[in-house]
Amino acid sequence: MKRLMKSILLFGAVLSAVSLSCPANDLTDDYFDIAQNYYKEGNTQKAMEYINQILAIEKNNPQALNFKITLTPPTFSKSFPDIDKPLIFDVPYVACGNSSSDIFYQQGMKCYRAKDYVTAEENFKNAVQSHPNNFRAYNTLGLVYWAEGKLDEAKTAFIKSNSINKSFTVPLDNLAQIYKQTREKEKCYSTLLNATNLNSNDFCSYLLLGDFYKDNDDYQKALQAYRDVIRINPKYNLAYLKIAKLKTDNMDFAGSNATLNYYLGINPKDDFAYYLMAKNFVYMNDLEKAKISICKAILGSNCYEYREELGRINYLSEDIQDSLNAFNSSINSNTSSEIYNYIGMCYFNLHDFNKAILNINKAISMPNTRVLYYYNLAQIYYTLKDNTNYLRYMSLVKDFQPAKWQDYIDLSGIFLDSDSKNSAILVLNQGIEKYPKVKELYLEKLKIYDLTDDIQGAGQTKLEMEQVFK
Repeated sequence: MKRLMKSILLFGAVLSAVSLSCPANDLTDDYFDIAQNYYKEGNTQKAMEYINQILAIEKNNPQALNFKITLTPPTFSKSFPDIDKPLIFDVPYVACGNSSSDIFYQQGMKCYRAKDYVTAEENFKNAVQSHPNNFRAYNTLGLVYWAEGKLDEAKTAFIKSNSINKSFTVPLDNLAQIYKQTREKEKCYSTLLNATNLNSNDFCSYLLLGDFYKDNDDYQKALQAYRDVIRINPKYNLAYLKIAKLKTDNMDFAGSNATLNYYLGINPKDDFAYYLMAKNFVYMNDLEKAKISICKAILGSNCYEYREELGRINYLSEDIQDSLNAFNSSINSNTSSEIYNYIGMCYFNLHDFNKAILNINKAISMPNTRVLYYYNLAQIYYTLKDNTNYLRYMSLVKDFQPAKWQDYIDLSGIFLDSDSKNSAILVLNQGIEKYPKVKELYLEKLKIYDLTDDIQGAGQTKLEMEQVFK
């Protein structure tokens, strides 16, 4: 059996192993030995003291960072920020000079925050009836309508708000997002341009313009719009993350990490930024730096999800026992089938075949099973010379009909593991034909060409990507 079984567990990652460096000098080497001895004795507090002394000398020492994480198991699950979600724009309220309108507004805000939208709507209507020029109340009334799904009423309220005070462009930002939601592309674009013309300091309009250009595959204009956000408001964190993600999506992984490095200089405790850096380093095949970055993310927020990423990176580095430790420490009620498949493959590589079969069977029994799991199980039975089960699971692989883009990637890896490069490329091309805008399919082709030293194929794929994602 070929050793590419590990390679097809993740798409888009180059597979050559990278060994982590050992402590750089005799002092840190001694401290590490002492820490390990204390750990074996069960004295985690003293072990942590010596690990911290190493990190005081070498803050990026990979062994010390990894061991510190071993000493601190995760305790919670984390939802990653959705940097592409719709943004709700409001402003601090300024009394409009009409006490009745102001009172209704304040009452409406209490209800809005409590998600009592019916009562909030009633109060904001009273606020604008008491003072028809209360443009801030019209904007917030629009937000209430938006939350209620009354999109036409929301549009009217936002337009009314801006018509009262043209320099108040926040409602135009909200209006543009409703146009995006209702697929009125041209109205969305013209509304954002109008907002920037009326108020050149409305960084929110530039942020949404960046999203508009990104959605329409105009990389340079999107990048410039996000940079305009930072020009106007250098402390608006979301713009940095959007720039980093935009660069990652366009395979400028080094550029993305440069942006994240700058961002971390402003927000040094943002663990999510370290997580994004780790993923970029994996794409760049710099697994040592990927491990350092994900360790920093874990030390900032000790969640199960970051442990899973550490497990993936350790697996690609062929640090199988460390990978298994990370995955086992990440198990919780939300653990996915992918992680149980990884755990099974870790046990397979450690020659604990019963646990390998047990965990991959668990992956197969869960929702969103993948053809890869059947293939991995078949290869384990092949190693055990269990021909009946080997043929059983290989027949499931052969009869599998791809339904999602990930299926095409899995099948290409299976063909590649069987020394059929042409079949691997063919199935990826079939996936690209069905999902022409899924960049991971192209990246998988590049990985195969890189593994097989096919410079011409890699060049053609890059040209293809430039045409599709220009």
